[in-house]
Amino acid sequence: MFGPQAKLIGCDRLILSDVNFPVRVDELMPMLIHHYPDLSASIGVSRLAVNHEFAAADSLINAGDEVALVGLISGG
Repeated sequence: MFGPQAKLIGCDRLILSDVNFPVRVDELMPMLIHHYPDLSASIGVSRLAVNHEFAAADSLINAGDEVALVGLISGG
């Protein structure tokens, strides 16, 4: 978790204990909203990075992968 999203939910790391791996990126996003409803407003402009690379919706996430939720970033 980074920036405003981390501040919104009060932490920079999430633990989801009910994930059965492997899981697709597009399956994980609704799980995030279920566990952290405050993310629902920003999840549509967010992407997941898996092992330091942005992942497509159909990409698989395996146990042990590093996953980052990257929200809308602005600046110059």
